[in-house]
Amino acid sequence: MTLKLAASNPDPEPSAAGQGPRILAPGAPPSPGPVPNELAQHLSFGEALVWWNAKDRIDVGPVGLVLLAVLVILGFVTLFAPEFWSQPWSELAKPIAALLSPAALVLLRERLDQCSVLVTDAAIVGVDRGGHAVRLGLQGIASVRRDLLRGGLVLAGRDGRVRIPPSLLDDARQAIASQQRNRVRGSSTIDDPMGWLP
Repeated sequence: MTLKLAASNPDPEPSAAGQGPRILAPGAPPSPGPVPNELAQHLSFGEALVWWNAKDRIDVGPVGLVLLAVLVILGFVTLFAPEFWSQPWSELAKPIAALLSPAALVLLRERLDQCSVLVTDAAIVGVDRGGHAVRLGLQGIASVRRDLLRGGLVLAGRDGRVRIPPSLLDDARQAIASQQRNRVRGSSTIDDPMGWLP
């Protein structure tokens, strides 16, 4: 009889290039891999990176839902008013463009949401697609608001505003919580009506 040590959490298979999800700090969610150099340049000397991720793709799900709704509406128009389709194309284009305009707005929103978010041991950094970074200290967050144009949240403080897209909200919150566990909060209050900040 032999005893064999078994790991409770087996390590994932490493890829050939060292890429793949990595947990950078205890309690933090997995990051997609090593931080790219263009994002790492926004870190301060000696700062510990806790988590990072990027929304670099346009999610076609919301756009598809809007297009599906347009098809359903046009189907009902065809059923109840088939003479709608007998109009000249110049007149027909106006109502169809009006029906498709929400899809264009959702597509624009998805495009504006493309950014990267880095959480360090002391700050949260938002980097837009153009490489412009906004750094906000975790202790300097004054308010948390919904971002009505882009979806997601806006963390605001004296140093600026960091926008977090909806797809990164849960992981960013978990990463911030991993750094707030053993810290004593100051007497300043944070205006957070949604209770998002841990």
